[in-house]
Amino acid sequence: MQADVKFKMPFNFVQVLIAAFGAMALSALTFFIAEAAGASMKFSDGMFQNFDFIHIIRFTVPPIVVLGFLTFLIARGRPGFCRIAQVIGLALLLLSAVTQLFFAEDAGSAIAVAIMHVIVGASWYIAVNNSNKKANERAMAG
Repeated sequence: MQADVKFKMPFNFVQVLIAAFGAMALSALTFFIAEAAGASMKFSDGMFQNFDFIHIIRFTVPPIVVLGFLTFLIARGRPGFCRIAQVIGLALLLLSAVTQLFFAEDAGSAIAVAIMHVIVGASWYIAVNNSNKKANERAMAG
């Protein structure tokens, strides 16, 4: 006799927190390297004129944590939502990485911020990975 076990967690939310702060750290490193290399981090249009360190924190950690939590809640009822959230989040971040080329005042700033977007996109994709999918399959196969 084996009981049917089904995990209610699509992924471990701690991995979202780790990804958020990891993305922030890598983006900060990219920011400081770009500034040391001479990037002005000035933009002609968009949400801000000067890109500062505080923007890395504001636009990295809260979005990943909040959207990761919402994904976690939705995916508890619909585990397939993890894949949808992964793809949509990654696509939006890669699209926004390209837009930096149009607004940056110099190539160094555009490349640095585009790299930051790619870092955050990869972190998001990894963070909302349906890591308990295999555990669910093993429990169901029992």
